[in-house]
Amino acid sequence: MTTTNQPRNDVSAGWLIAGLLLGFLFGGVVALLRVPRSGTATRQQVAQTAETVRSRVEAVIPSDAIADGLADGKAAARRRRSELGLNT
Repeated sequence: MTTTNQPRNDVSAGWLIAGLLLGFLFGGVVALLRVPRSGTATRQQVAQTAETVRSRVEAVIPSDAIADGLADGKAAARRRRSELGLNT
């Protein structure tokens, strides 16, 4: 029996994820450094993009489900009182 010194091919998931994150970070930094805009213009664009993303997330996820439910209930109660002629 002879043993050969072959490299091991098993890579743990932790190292793989760390490598991917490091690659994304490095790529982002390089992209920001090579962008053909000034730093101020780039920051403004990033801020606008972040605001757009935030508004889209807020549109999908209600800010306060309990408050929304209470507002809907109060509106329904006002409509019903109006239908019954109990407006005060």
